[in-house]
Amino acid sequence: MKIILALAACLHISCVAFAAEAGKAREPNRLAAEASPYLRQHAYNPVDWYPWGEVAFDKARKENKPIFLSVGYATCHWCHVMARESFENEEIARLLNENVISIKVDRERHPEVDQIYMLATELIAQHGGWPNSVLLTPDLKPFFASTYLPPDEFRGIIERIAVVWKAEQAALEADGEKVSALIRRIMSTRIAASPPKAAEMQKARDRLLTDLDTFNGGLGVVPKFPREPHLITLLHFAERDNDKRALEAALLTLDHILRGGIHDQVGGGFHRYAVDNAWTVPHFEKMAYNQALMADALVRAWRISGEDRYEDAARRTFDLLLREMTSPQGGFYSALDAETDGKEGAYYLWTPQQLHLALGEDAQFAIDIFGVTEHGQLDGANVLHMPAGADEFAKRHGLDLAELGIRLDAIRLKLLSARDKRVRPKRDEKILTAWNGAMIRALAAAGEAFRESRFIEAAEKAAEFVWHNLRTSDGELLRSYFEGQADLPASQNDYAHLALGLVELYDTTGNRDWLARAIELAEIMWQRFADDDAGDLYMTADQQGFVRMKSREDGELPSGNAAALELFAKLAKRHKSPEWSHRADRLAAALSGLALTAPVTYAYTLAAMDVLHRGETGAIRSGGKGAVRVTARRRQNTLLVEIDIAPGWHVNSAKPLDDLLIPTRLSLGDVAVAAIDYPEPIRRKLGFSARELSLYEGRVLISAPVSAGPKVSSRAVLEFQPCSDRICLDPEKIELPIPPVRAPK
Repeated sequence: MKIILALAACLHISCVAFAAEAGKAREPNRLAAEASPYLRQHAYNPVDWYPWGEVAFDKARKENKPIFLSVGYATCHWCHVMARESFENEEIARLLNENVISIKVDRERHPEVDQIYMLATELIAQHGGWPNSVLLTPDLKPFFASTYLPPDEFRGIIERIAVVWKAEQAALEADGEKVSALIRRIMSTRIAASPPKAAEMQKARDRLLTDLDTFNGGLGVVPKFPREPHLITLLHFAERDNDKRALEAALLTLDHILRGGIHDQVGGGFHRYAVDNAWTVPHFEKMAYNQALMADALVRAWRISGEDRYEDAARRTFDLLLREMTSPQGGFYSALDAETDGKEGAYYLWTPQQLHLALGEDAQFAIDIFGVTEHGQLDGANVLHMPAGADEFAKRHGLDLAELGIRLDAIRLKLLSARDKRVRPKRDEKILTAWNGAMIRALAAAGEAFRESRFIEAAEKAAEFVWHNLRTSDGELLRSYFEGQADLPASQNDYAHLALGLVELYDTTGNRDWLARAIELAEIMWQRFADDDAGDLYMTADQQGFVRMKSREDGELPSGNAAALELFAKLAKRHKSPEWSHRADRLAAALSGLALTAPVTYAYTLAAMDVLHRGETGAIRSGGKGAVRVTARRRQNTLLVEIDIAPGWHVNSAKPLDDLLIPTRLSLGDVAVAAIDYPEPIRRKLGFSARELSLYEGRVLISAPVSAGPKVSSRAVLEFQPCSDRICLDPEKIELPIPPVRAPK
């Protein structure tokens, strides 16, 4: 590793300065033909870029040159900076072209490449981020890595590598093999574990709160990321067990994010991360996955708490999505850029003078609520945020919360109208399968929770688009769609997240076509990606370079393996095949040791394990291997439990004619049995009984009074036994959270 250390030392010295040849006209390089907005941003660099692929690898081998790998994405601020400073610089480009083979990778199109070499960077440099700058041997093994490099330091690295590669190539190759072997060992790690005991799960759940910022919410120190898979896991356990510590941690984080500048106070939605502990100053890119997962978290928070602010923020996030990030065909675009005309955040920043022009007499009110000052946070301009909570601000201005909400909505509309006149950030119009799956899931869940048909319709339109445009004739998924063309084999993450979105659509609509499609994808995923020895799933169908990666740690989305575990657990409740339970058990056995040992890293795996062992959360449940679907809704002080029973199946009525039969029964704590209203049963003779039976078939509605006091009441339990004309399945009990009362919208 001594060569790695020698190269790293160049990062701490001032290398020779450079002078760019500005204004020189250039022919486009080979990236101009790539189906990636990010790669096309580099099409006029003087660097002789190659896309990831055999053409570049062959050239490196034939010329015996190291590879410079640059991984980024279209809306990345520091990627733009390094492009301007280094990749547009003629002298640095000359050094690259003479001494290395330069490969540019869009991490969103090639998540498997991104994951391999981000792990390498974390091992070599002890930090990670984008742009990811890695030097490889011709056989793709990493021997040096860093992230953003200022131009003088980057030039020094390339000059140094030109010398060292000729003099000590064998040593660099040995370093590359050491790093590669370590990555292979990490990917093969499995901690043996039996099904976790309750005490082990509780210990892991407690550790989810270890690094909580108890003042501002979130985990760790700056830069501050929402860490949505972790946040959603906390909300899962809060909803599951009324876990007050998990709920307090999750709502503390959500509330500070909603008040911060990371939350777009004007247009809705969320920026990728903040550079301060208080979530005030973000990096301004908006990623589709952030919108999907933050909206998911907000829907869950509303289901638990009933607080209007979570519904309002979720709605505004979806409004942003449908207004600015949806293609005419219904698919969801990847991202909105952080920069406008080379200045980060310019589209989102405000001065007091701009607020006065846009708002007139409402300007001072906005200046007060959004913490606006003359000096601002960025070059004299302000990131709008809410230093005071809504309760405190309303009290200060003599308003109730409803009045404050109305006034804020009016101000936001005016500011959005004024902002729309500005030059907009560029949009990355790739449509990615996994990210669309996450968005479909969030929209469907919100449509059900908020009784909002346009969200469900948007989810269905996106699902139809992906199904018909990102699949091959053999039914296999593709990862990316851009300018009318789909390409690249989908990763395991794509299959899992799209299938979860389709299951959510089935739950919300009752349309079994969505379930059938989810089952089809899950089966292909298992056949293409299963590791028969370990029990978990590979990320790709074949090996990429020196290792075949697995998505086990949570990242921008819940890990592919955690998503697959949740998917199999859900399908086991919705489909008759025993294979789903068997596969879920195998996957849980492969993952549980890791999740119990490092729960923050594998947070969503904990939630998926809980779904497998104790069932789901939320208002819609399935039972009877898919023969029964149960939905809990609330109409003011009445709980409505709807049971949809598949053709050919039935459940016993609330008063079966045979005392040995299990009645269908709804329990609500101290609610009197007599107050629960069951429908009239039908009477019928079936093949297994000579006597007439009292049954429910088709769609059944049970109603019961619930408390008008708190927004969220206690839970209800539904007991039933699904039967056909020939068999009866085991009796089941489903615990249903009573939904909160919704304020009129």
